[in-house]
Amino acid sequence: MSKIKQFNSFLTSFKELNRNFNSCKKVLIEFYHYDMPSEPTVSVLNYMDEIIFDEIDGERSIEIRFSGGTDVCFREQLHNTNLSNGSVVFSSKHDDETYCLISFHEEVI
Repeated sequence: MSKIKQFNSFLTSFKELNRNFNSCKKVLIEFYHYDMPSEPTVSVLNYMDEIIFDEIDGERSIEIRFSGGTDVCFREQLHNTNLSNGSVVFSSKHDDETYCLISFHEEVI
């Protein structure tokens, strides 16, 4: 992952997720871990059921619930976030090679 000088806020990433949620697009979420940075360790292709933006004691978080019961949560204390080529990226604050890429796909009928 290339060096980023300034990260977007969690609110900016939430707005992008919500905009795509309202467009009824399928979401591809891929987790890349520093052990295997060239390919995702986990991939999920599904529709989002719900996106929750929460702030508790000053800490922001974004939770995404997918059809079928898969949930993912990103906390501001643990993750940086940015937008890249129409995708939302959450990266670990603890190492620079662990990140999650969320991209949006039109349903082809």
